[in-house]
Amino acid sequence: MPMVLTLLVSLYKLCRFFAMSGVERLAVPECVSQAGSWAGGGSSKEHREVSPGVNSDVRAALDRILPALHRAIAHTKQAAGPAELRRAIAEVFQLVEEAWGMPTLGRDVAKVLCDVIRLEGGLDLLLNLLYTAELETKCQAGKLLEQILVAENRDRIARIGLGVILNLAKERDVPQLAQSVSGILEHMFKHTEETCFQLISDGGLDAILYWCRWTDPIVLRHCAMALANCAMYGGQANQRLMIEKRTAEWLFPLVFSKDDELIRLHACLAITVLATNKEIEKEVERSGTLALVEPFIASLDPEQFACEMLGSSDNSQGRTADDLQRLVPLLDSSRLEAQCIAAFYLCTEAAIKTRQKKTKIFSEIGATQSLKRIVCYSTSSTISSLAKKVLRMIGEEVPRRILPTVPNWKPCEVQTWLQQIGFNKYCQSFLDHQVDGDLLLRLTEEELQEDLGMDSSITRKRFFRELTELKTFANYSTCDHSNLADWLGSIDPKFRQYTYNLLTCGINRNFLHRVTEQQLQEDCHINTGFHRVRILTAAREMLHSPITLQTTSDGTDVFISYRRSTGSQLASLLKVHLQLHGFSVFIDVEKLEAGKFEDKLIQSVMSARNFVLVLSPNALDKCMGDPECKDWVHKEIVTALNSGKNIVPVTDHFEWPDPETLPKDMRAVLKFNGIKWSHEYQEATIDKIIRFLRGRSSRDSSAGSENGLDCLPSLGQN
Repeated sequence: MPMVLTLLVSLYKLCRFFAMSGVERLAVPECVSQAGSWAGGGSSKEHREVSPGVNSDVRAALDRILPALHRAIAHTKQAAGPAELRRAIAEVFQLVEEAWGMPTLGRDVAKVLCDVIRLEGGLDLLLNLLYTAELETKCQAGKLLEQILVAENRDRIARIGLGVILNLAKERDVPQLAQSVSGILEHMFKHTEETCFQLISDGGLDAILYWCRWTDPIVLRHCAMALANCAMYGGQANQRLMIEKRTAEWLFPLVFSKDDELIRLHACLAITVLATNKEIEKEVERSGTLALVEPFIASLDPEQFACEMLGSSDNSQGRTADDLQRLVPLLDSSRLEAQCIAAFYLCTEAAIKTRQKKTKIFSEIGATQSLKRIVCYSTSSTISSLAKKVLRMIGEEVPRRILPTVPNWKPCEVQTWLQQIGFNKYCQSFLDHQVDGDLLLRLTEEELQEDLGMDSSITRKRFFRELTELKTFANYSTCDHSNLADWLGSIDPKFRQYTYNLLTCGINRNFLHRVTEQQLQEDCHINTGFHRVRILTAAREMLHSPITLQTTSDGTDVFISYRRSTGSQLASLLKVHLQLHGFSVFIDVEKLEAGKFEDKLIQSVMSARNFVLVLSPNALDKCMGDPECKDWVHKEIVTALNSGKNIVPVTDHFEWPDPETLPKDMRAVLKFNGIKWSHEYQEATIDKIIRFLRGRSSRDSSAGSENGLDCLPSLGQN
């Protein structure tokens, strides 16, 4: 009876909420709204048997944990009130969390527990509680649901519970719910392209992007992984929707943040996957987020990163084969950022899978050959080094790097290549005919069969598959003065294989528009008709496209100055907000170096129309006792003052120092009104900043105050 009364009270509160809320709620299936117990759950005597095919170690773990799980389920069924119900849910959560944390066995054990919970109606009850219960019970239910979303349970949620989750996502400003709801959305973005589309259409992506401006690391971690999952599993149509909702811009603060490397890694993964979609590539590049990927990955140690993941309950089991399979196209991409993030991710996973003795997964998903190709052909030492580490950890042979200037190869270098691709049998024949790089790139099937003795048609196909790969990754710079290879690669990476065919016919980029399709086929041996059409179409588009003259830039609207140690997160948020309001923004994302970098930075300050100074905790400490102006923030402030810039200080938990402690050349910055940043009311704060940027000087005209910031009105005033 107390349980029934509790549910009735919850329903009454929910009805009142619907009546008062201005947000449209999504329909929820009757099986969810009326679920009141662990539907389908029998007594403890009806426990399901463990499958006889299960590994003996997994069976032993299940024999220990399943009885406790059933007792916890029984406690949940018999709960007399909300407090007792929450305690029972916590028991179930503890058992599932313990299973996920088991070395080697965790995924297999946890999956069985998740299945048992679903089969005994637990999933439906959790959805019902998320729909009807009071806040504290909702949070407990959401926390458990996030832990049990294996593939079959995601299927169930997609069929009957997506409306419940999306309704919760509309309650964005409830911190207690945000952690679990963002985690649930993270998992659901992995379901199907159709589910991704529904989540995007009905506000799920909007909620994730809204939470990207928060500071809670748990929420931000879920946001980064949700966006990575949406990009990887959503397909090209949903990737376009992500760009329309400005996802590329909101990924910037996640990648830029210095607080959590796991957040940065998955944000990098998301932006890189989006960049591999040619239809949206330019929009992704304009966001500025993509430029952060390679420097970040180069700064990490994959084995140390793997140790940190093993120490995290959320990541200790690593990724599934399906997850890792989605990284292989990134390895094969022509974008270095894609190869870099995929190689690093696989390197961390190799460390985890080695400890789990599950390294066969890499050959099963087709990653091994792609990794070997990178070692052979990559021009990036970072990417090549990561690929070598993966191959060594999984026990694969590491191939030697192939000299990329193939047109200049001598016969001995052709011999080395033949041995590396497994064609040792034909080395002597190639040597007898003195086949060098030039001849190798122009070999025909007839010559291969009649002159070099490769009689088997299957063997010839294997050979040409390897030769096509060599042509695709070769460096033609010694003979390609018009950079034809990269132009062909911009149409499609695999079109680089035709570079030498065109060059040996005397064709360069400037002449290509005059070539006919017949000439491409007969003289240049481009046998695929669709490839010929695409090349000619691109050549004619290049001819008729308007020429853009390089003009002197008028500078950006805003230069953002910040202290890296404490102000990077706020600086990145300001960048995104201002860009979304139409401002062009410069924010330094490079490593501090001397020489040309200093000139570039000073020039950027001088050419910007406004100077936003992020004053985070201790932002000016290094300026004190810096009479020679060596500190970067000091240098930027002095340059802005001397150039007469409109300076807008934005403070975040900042305490102003005694003016006498600051160098004289920068004290004038205290004469400018500042704006106190509010994480809770970001839009209102941005509106105020924009008013200062659009013509209203922020210089403090009030008398009697050395520091105009002390006399600022509250945030709601102006």
